[in-house]
Amino acid sequence: MAHITGIYFRVPDFSGICEFYADLLGMTIVRKDADCIVFSFDPSKNNLVFQKADVSDYYAGPHDFYWKIGITLKNLDEAVSYLRGRGLTLNDPYQFRDIGYMTKLTDPKGFHIELLQQGFEGNEQALDLGSLASSHAIADQAILAHITLRVTTLVAAREYFEKKLGMRLMSIQPVNDRGFCLYFYSWNNEALPDPDLKAVANREWLWRRPYSLIELQHWENSAVQISQTPMDQAGFNGFSFGDETLNGKAGSVEHKVTLTDMSII
Repeated sequence: MAHITGIYFRVPDFSGICEFYADLLGMTIVRKDADCIVFSFDPSKNNLVFQKADVSDYYAGPHDFYWKIGITLKNLDEAVSYLRGRGLTLNDPYQFRDIGYMTKLTDPKGFHIELLQQGFEGNEQALDLGSLASSHAIADQAILAHITLRVTTLVAAREYFEKKLGMRLMSIQPVNDRGFCLYFYSWNNEALPDPDLKAVANREWLWRRPYSLIELQHWENSAVQISQTPMDQAGFNGFSFGDETLNGKAGSVEHKVTLTDMSII
């Protein structure tokens, strides 16, 4: 079964990155050298890959193609309490519609992160930090769960992810009064709790999946201009996925999906 194996970012330097992802969030440093640092909660699932490049600093825009990564947690309030105790300023978590209980933060390079509880508000799982593998309030309960991309040409986007990459649409989550709809993709063939892709009953189940999803935020107003971050600026640099077969034989093949590949959407 294919799954996302890496999320790639180009950055001008690595200042603050280890302190944030390894020390604060508790991610493992999978690899570190002069030009690349790789972090993961579970290296067998998905990794964050920061690659040094000759670029200026990153500045996120409201209509950038790349929006954020999502980290799902069993108990968001515990995570927020821990982060505030480490000196991080965070807004109180809130239940966003019938989608999820969440808050957001920004890493030292300006990349946005959504912290999303695996259950809706009030449906958190109790944590006994003393019994966890590393007693880390985030690392022991977290999944690197989403890559969120903005699109306006839904037909082209669906054609690309469903036909070109062979991914499966797992959930549709309309937010009509905000002018967008969310579409979630993976390669997994698990049966949904409810076969209706718009069913709210699927959402907490989806946030508990142990693999990463592609989230498309489709802006329904075609006048919205989605843009790529210029290549001479720090930014999202694509993702990779692993395929468990190689010419019909057992093995592992990794494919990189670049920004050029995704330019058609």
